[in-house]
Amino acid sequence: MLITLLALSAILLALAYRFYGVFLEKRCGIDPDRETPACEINDGVDYVPTRASVLFGHHFSSIAGAGPIVGPVIAAAAFGWLPTWVWIILGSAFVGGVHDFGSTLMSLRYRGRSITTTCRNLVGETTGKLFLIFVVLALVYVIVVFLDLTVTGFVDQPAVATASGWFIVVALLFGLVARRAGISYKIVVPLFVVLTYLGLWVGVQFPAADMGKGFWTGAVLLYCYCAAILPVGVLMQPRDFLSATFLYAIMLLGVLGLILHGGGFDLPAYTSFEPSDLNYLVPFLFITVACGACSGFHSVVSSGTTSKQIRTERDVKKVSYGAMLVEGLLAVFALACIGVVGGIGEGGPVGTFAGGSAIFFESLGIPHSVGLTFATLAVSTFLLTTLDTCTRLTRFLLEEFFEWRSQSSRYVGTALVLVLPGFAAFGTFTAPDGSVLPVWKAIWPLFGSTNQLLAALALITFVVFLKHRRIAFGFALIPAALMVVMPMTALVFMVFQHGPFSLLGGIALGMVLLGLYVTVMSMKFVLVGPVVAASET
Repeated sequence: MLITLLALSAILLALAYRFYGVFLEKRCGIDPDRETPACEINDGVDYVPTRASVLFGHHFSSIAGAGPIVGPVIAAAAFGWLPTWVWIILGSAFVGGVHDFGSTLMSLRYRGRSITTTCRNLVGETTGKLFLIFVVLALVYVIVVFLDLTVTGFVDQPAVATASGWFIVVALLFGLVARRAGISYKIVVPLFVVLTYLGLWVGVQFPAADMGKGFWTGAVLLYCYCAAILPVGVLMQPRDFLSATFLYAIMLLGVLGLILHGGGFDLPAYTSFEPSDLNYLVPFLFITVACGACSGFHSVVSSGTTSKQIRTERDVKKVSYGAMLVEGLLAVFALACIGVVGGIGEGGPVGTFAGGSAIFFESLGIPHSVGLTFATLAVSTFLLTTLDTCTRLTRFLLEEFFEWRSQSSRYVGTALVLVLPGFAAFGTFTAPDGSVLPVWKAIWPLFGSTNQLLAALALITFVVFLKHRRIAFGFALIPAALMVVMPMTALVFMVFQHGPFSLLGGIALGMVLLGLYVTVMSMKFVLVGPVVAASET
């Protein structure tokens, strides 16, 4: 059963890439001869023309994080694996893929600027600025969450901390050699992939000392600062390229192990439409799966770092649409992991994924402890990648908001971005029942809805972009409508559940009002005509 599901998923996603990807290129007017911002500006720091294979690794590592692992595992446990799988396949191909493709293309046509700048140009200054503030807050929240998850992983598994440090050093060397040595990639890539995986052995043999959570929090914040101010070719590109190989290895070894292991789902195909109070399959399935099918965070990456590195518009399908489909396949593999484990076990969704992967690896003769460490390291690698990318992206948005781009913005702006996450990492929140929670965990229930609302706003902006160019936009309007309805409904449920004057209820109400405002202003453009004159490069 597991083998059949994974094979069918791979076939369906490959067909989507081959046929629907070509449709998107033709419908949106992809022009391979049009100069991209990376080639036009090419400042050697943020705007750097990059080959598609390397950029794919950066883009995929940045958008993935733990999202396509955590979301599908939780959704499958709550609603069953079948509805989760259906949404992953359909969402990746026709919703998330369109969202990522459109976000990248819009940014290319606006000199590599963010999705919020496109919104400002097309829909209006006020709407665009509100959108930008919302995105900045969402990114800061992502940094806070992933910072805590990364640090917790280092504290709980010192081997992962050592291996991560080794990995960063190898990535720096890889970037140096790839940029200056003039050695063929056919030689460089295998060499540094081997060095990267050697870090797994180094981590197990020399686990980091017990330094405490405070030390690791400061160390990770310092890493984020350095990674965000360095030219992308020095650390970010090579690290993301190498980190993507962890995914390839997990998928390859996991599939081979799955074939030998065999078996089916030790999990029901369907549980209930309402497995718990106010937890309905519609809309919460769509909110919970998130990155496995569609994620608003992808629009920020696509219009942030990725669009500044694309050499030709021909690469949009390869990088943005292709990465979303691969992320969907990873989400299906996560389903296989919870299926073989039989539910969410010790360590939560990430632990379940690592445990399931280790079971498949065991079929290949890999010791369970080694497989568990490897899978955990892979997830930790994606978390670090998302952290440094988020830091750089938030700095970009601050520069756009204040029209402040200089050497000082690069250094001072990055520091400002990390101030709030630094404080929040040590902050706590007292829940109504008296329990004390980390700040990020207290507002975690809102993250999925906020993230999906961001996807809705990006898709609506894409519809406006297409309307402005007199391009038939039905293929984007349907996903946009779906992604507006689902998170808005979920947020309304949260307002009633927590009350409009509580922390969670108040934030949810604010997100509802923001979503309604941007939606109404955007649909006014679609139905009536342009609000402002839009310009593009």
